[in-house]
Amino acid sequence: MATAALHERLTLQIPLPSPRLAKIAADVLDVDKDLKPEVSRRLISTQDNMLILDFQTSTLKLLRTVVNSSLEMVQMVVSTMASFDTESEEP
Repeated sequence: MATAALHERLTLQIPLPSPRLAKIAADVLDVDKDLKPEVSRRLISTQDNMLILDFQTSTLKLLRTVVNSSLEMVQMVVSTMASFDTESEEP
């Protein structure tokens, strides 16, 4: 099977309260691997307190679908961290 070119790209930078929470969110979101890497790729990283999501897809429609799904997961992770995080960055 030929590999489709990944022409569509979007990078999101989502600020979180601390670098620790950004790393936790990245680790949680990175558990799910791409099912079809030949048509869609998602790279997750952090920089300071920023969660960085980089998407590449073969079509604009697929990009919209992948981004929407990922943002729903980010929303759930952030909500869960807000509810259950008991560690403070303050001494």
